[in-house]
Parts: sequence; C-alpha cells; structure tokens
Amino acid sequence: MSTATATAPIRHTSLGHLNFARVVRSEWIKLRSLRSTFWTYAIVVVIGLGMTCLVAFTIPDTIAKQVPAAQHSAFVVNTASFGVTFGQLAVAVLGVLAISGEYSTGMIRSSFAAVPKRLPVLAAKAIVLFIASFVVGVVTVAGSWAIAAPVLSGKGFSADFASADTLWAIVGAGAYLGLVSVFALGLGTILRAGAGGIAAALGVVFLLPIIVNLVGSLTNIEWITKANNYLISAAGAGMAGSDNGGFEPWANVLIVLAWTAVSFVIGAIILKRRDA
Repeated sequence: MSTATATAPIRHTSLGHLNFARVVRSEWIKLRSLRSTFWTYAIVVVIGLGMTCLVAFTIPDTIAKQVPAAQHSAFVVNTASFGVTFGQLAVAVLGVLAISGEYSTGMIRSSFAAVPKRLPVLAAKAIVLFIASFVVGVVTVAGSWAIAAPVLSGKGFSADFASADTLWAIVGAGAYLGLVSVFALGLGTILRAGAGGIAAALGVVFLLPIIVNLVGSLTNIEWITKANNYLISAAGAGMAGSDNGGFEPWANVLIVLAWTAVSFVIGAIILKRRDA
C-alpha cells in the first residue's frame, strides 16, 4: 500500500514583502517618470526666479526711503517669494494629475491590485508630492532671495539671510507648495477626472480669492472681507512671508493644514468606498 503524503503549498516569495516603504518608492518612480513632473517643477523655478528679477529690477531707487528700516528684510523676502503666487497653480495641477492620470490610463487598478487596502497608495502619493514640491519650493525661493537681496541692497534695502523672518519665509513657501499639491491630490481623488480636478483646484486656489475680494468690496460686509484671510492661498502667502490679516505664522500653517486635511480625508474616504 502506498500512503498519500500531503504536499505543502508553494509560497511565491520572489516579490518580497510589499511594505509601505516599497509603496512610497513605487510612487516616487511613477512621479519621476512623468514628463509633466519635470515641466511642472521647471515652470515653478523659472517663474519664481523670473518674477523676482522682474520685480527687483523694476523697483525705483526711492522706494527704500519710504519703507521703514525694520521692514526692509520683509520687503526683500516678499520680493523673493512673489513667484509662489504662480508656482502654486503649477503644483496644484501636478497634484491632480498624480492621481487622475492613473484613472485615465487604468493603471490605478494595477496599483490597487498590488495594494488592496488602497489608502497606503494615496498616503505614499501625498508623501512623495509633498517632499518633491517642498524641496523645489525651498530651492526656488532661496535662489530668488539670492537674486533679490543684492539688487535691492543696491537700492538702499538691507537684507539678512540668517534672520528668522527670512528663513521662515523660505521654509514656509516650500511647505505651502508641498501642502497645496497634497490638497490638489485630494481633489483629484474625489473627482477622478483630470479636467474637473484641475478646474476645482485652480478655482479654489486662484479664482475663489478674486470672487471673495470682489464681493467684499462691493458689499462692504466685514465678515466677507475677513473670510479672505482664511482661504488657502491667502494663508499660503502668509506662510511665504506676506502679511495675512496680521495672523501669526502658526495660524497660517493651521489654515493651510485644515484645507489640505479636509480635501485629503474626503478623498481617502471616497477612494476606500468607491470602485476603481
């Protein structure tokens, strides 16, 4: 008689354990391989440096005498971070495309097949987007400051790179660009479609402040005017060194974090519940 022996199932371990670090690495490869990533960050750098040159070289020599000496450093910082106003639009578009592009090509199904829980994919995208946008933002504003400082110093302004205000504005500008890209990622996750996500992101970041300011000026309603200070773009400008209704830097950070968290959390909930 022969006895049957049970054969243990063969485990395929060649793929290894797909931990969160590998998911982050995968998302970094995806972001880096997109042509739109290079062009988006190139636009941020070029616009940032270009706008700083335009503003710094066109400021009249007499302006320095009209600005209090205590505000000279802040004036130089504001000149250096002027391009963030336009750079935020570029990173917002990239944030939407980071998720909507996968939906349009169907690649998102492969991502979710590899990571069935889904949320680690979204979290990894957010981490990669934030870090990349933060680094580009810091480098751009620091480079812009290096241009603005000597030009404006020749026109009577004093500038100190080591001052707390300058360093905070440079880091704050980078952090804002990182957060606004994650905010747009959340909108892209909610809407899925690239066109709709981009329209929503640019509407909130660029168009909404214009509408609020216009309505506030036409109606003279105080709370509408003050509401502008709580918009993500106004708080982002405050993070980059501008005055946002007298808010402290930490208040501006909390406002931007709130906008980002709402968008990201809603996107995460919808991502978890809706079919790919």
